[in-house]
Amino acid sequence: MKPIIIYMALLSLLLMTGCSFIANANGDSQKSTGEPIYDVKIQTEIIEYEEYHITIHYPDTPNNQINQAIIDYVNQKKAAFKKESYEALQKNEGKSSLELHIDYEVLHQDRRFFVVQFEETTDVVPGEPVVKKTIVNFDKENGKRIELNELFKQDLPYVDRLVEFTVEALKADENYSADMEDALKTIFNNNLHIALTGQGIVVYINGVSDFPNKIVLNEKAVDELLRPEYAKALELPGKINKEKPTYKEEDSTFTAEDYRSKHGSSGMKEVALTFDDGPHPEVTTNILEALNEYEAKATFFMIGKRISYYPEVARQVAEAGHEIGNHTWDHPRLSRLPQKEVTQQIDATQQIIKQVTGQKPDVIRLPFGDRPPVTYKKEISAVPWTVEVKDWQKLENSQVAENVLSQVEDGSIILLHDLQPSMAEAVELIVKSLKQEGYTFVTVSELNAE
Repeated sequence: MKPIIIYMALLSLLLMTGCSFIANANGDSQKSTGEPIYDVKIQTEIIEYEEYHITIHYPDTPNNQINQAIIDYVNQKKAAFKKESYEALQKNEGKSSLELHIDYEVLHQDRRFFVVQFEETTDVVPGEPVVKKTIVNFDKENGKRIELNELFKQDLPYVDRLVEFTVEALKADENYSADMEDALKTIFNNNLHIALTGQGIVVYINGVSDFPNKIVLNEKAVDELLRPEYAKALELPGKINKEKPTYKEEDSTFTAEDYRSKHGSSGMKEVALTFDDGPHPEVTTNILEALNEYEAKATFFMIGKRISYYPEVARQVAEAGHEIGNHTWDHPRLSRLPQKEVTQQIDATQQIIKQVTGQKPDVIRLPFGDRPPVTYKKEISAVPWTVEVKDWQKLENSQVAENVLSQVEDGSIILLHDLQPSMAEAVELIVKSLKQEGYTFVTVSELNAE
């Protein structure tokens, strides 16, 4: 019996040791110093109806909780815009073209924090569009948004202390005047924007004259204001800053009639397939495969910001022999922008296309078919379309193809989009059918050259 008892005791001891090892291993993994730096992708949603236009860009991270919080924010903004638009139209107060435009910038990320600034432009009622900025600090450890009452030390009058530190920073930069302190109290009590960055605490003051857009507070502010877990985490290195490149101005405009008149003399059956809003890492690639199968060329009007996230896709389009056109940096309605911003939207996209693909775009398609309030040089042509599919996002790919095929004629410029997965199947149906009818697929520049 003794050997059996000894054996059972040893077995129990081994099991206990093993369980302890597993528990410790799990505990160590849960005490990780933080998530790695995220490979951030971009999601774009573009909706166009007669009543309104919506363009939304938002970041896509490997953290599902952060993604869901961002999607919830986007849905809230869309719902509020639709409600405001409906009420304005009912009162006959709305503009002829209502717009919601949301863009974002990743202000900072390190192994603990992911910080995003959203810029929301709403153009509904008469007058200037309303522009608001929202800064969201996410904690990667739990995927949650860090609210202000969670960020600062408990029972701390953080608004008053932030005013003090901000005044100190303004004085150090010689930007301070006597009336600024009271103004800061009002601003911070009503619209406080704080970002946790590699510099520490950054206070953003948006749209208030006499104040800089952002003010960096010193290390003392970090230690005195933030809860210790956040103050300590801010010592971690890592900074991401994607800025729009600047460039020079260029452009001129052609109409659909110009294309048709030039094309009509050639006597050939040619059409130009054009794709807006990309590049997309999957959809654009699938479209390229369909075009390659039928030896068809096309023109891709790309959004500059999306190129900055997917340069390899843009490069793939260029290497396949297709034309790349300018579709502005982040797809705003250009008619609501001052000339300087219109130029920046176009120039930044010109530059990134040139940097990524080596091509200098000769053509541009303006978001929503708009015309910018600026006179361009003749180096770049604004391209319209002659064939489009209304409400295409609601249709099956076969319906999109049938709609296009019913409108096509010699010299047509076909408007399609390369954001939705079903589009690749529609493209294959369109190209196959038109090939059988004797059509040749060319770029819009080739069509114009005829």
